[in-house]
Amino acid sequence: MRITVLYFAHVRDITGKTQESVEIGSGGMDELRETLFSMYPGLRNLSNLLISVNNEYYSGLPLKNGDRVAFFPPVSGG
Repeated sequence: MRITVLYFAHVRDITGKTQESVEIGSGGMDELRETLFSMYPGLRNLSNLLISVNNEYYSGLPLKNGDRVAFFPPVSGG
């Protein structure tokens, strides 16, 4: 399945991209993460990485072809 992956803030700095399309099998989020960690080893060093799927925080549901997955560091404000 083809997933659109969006990168924000420090995650974008590591990948050098704002978004890309990634092809994965049926392994879902675990496979997507491992694919991205292989492509961008620096992502493994980020703790507390937040993930959203189709503009909602990732809840553990299976990924579907065409989903938009965003990776971003924790958000803080003041």
